[in-house]
Amino acid sequence: MQLSNYNDCVCEVKNLENNLIATGTLRAVSEDMLEVQDSGSHLPLLTLDTKVKLIIHNTEKGTQVLAGRVYISAPTMMRVRELESFAEHDHRRFFRLAIDHSATLIIPVGMTDKNGRRLPPKLPVRVKDLSLCGLLFESYQEFSIGDELRINMTMVRNQMETLRIVIRRELKRDRENVHAYGCELKELSPMTEQHVNAYVLEQQQLQIRKSRGNGRDR
Repeated sequence: MQLSNYNDCVCEVKNLENNLIATGTLRAVSEDMLEVQDSGSHLPLLTLDTKVKLIIHNTEKGTQVLAGRVYISAPTMMRVRELESFAEHDHRRFFRLAIDHSATLIIPVGMTDKNGRRLPPKLPVRVKDLSLCGLLFESYQEFSIGDELRINMTMVRNQMETLRIVIRRELKRDRENVHAYGCELKELSPMTEQHVNAYVLEQQQLQIRKSRGNGRDR
């Protein structure tokens, strides 16, 4: 990606939900960083590593859309790094991998079930799919839409990761007393996002190797 091609292009800065944050002109700072400039000091202050997308209006190449993370934020300029095609970013973010992995739910202190009974501090569950934006887990315990929990599971090199989740939907299961919940991942740090992405890729490659091995056996 030749970032110098975007010098002096007009750019819109939006969040990943497509809400407009700012506008400005671009300057390439390095091989992997663009700077959004605004001489009128109108740029909002964003925290380090905020995820944004840049909608770049290039007279020669048309509209280009990149995703990246805020590195420096000031009223007159904003630097964005770790740039990639937004289409590729979206593919990684929403691609869900089917797995069957043990995990532990960490229950908030004092949380009760639908009958008012206090839940234990930890519950074993099975994670059935995973992506950069969500996961699905199965449990014998009932929960409610909107419940906020944490989940511990091992990922690459058996390192334990703790993910914050919010239950967004309940799915039907044929097995008696088994409940399945689709969850949104909340506020992933850059390091945790890298670990989740690495784990998804590792498991995907493992499944591909297994399927090829089974094919040779037939």
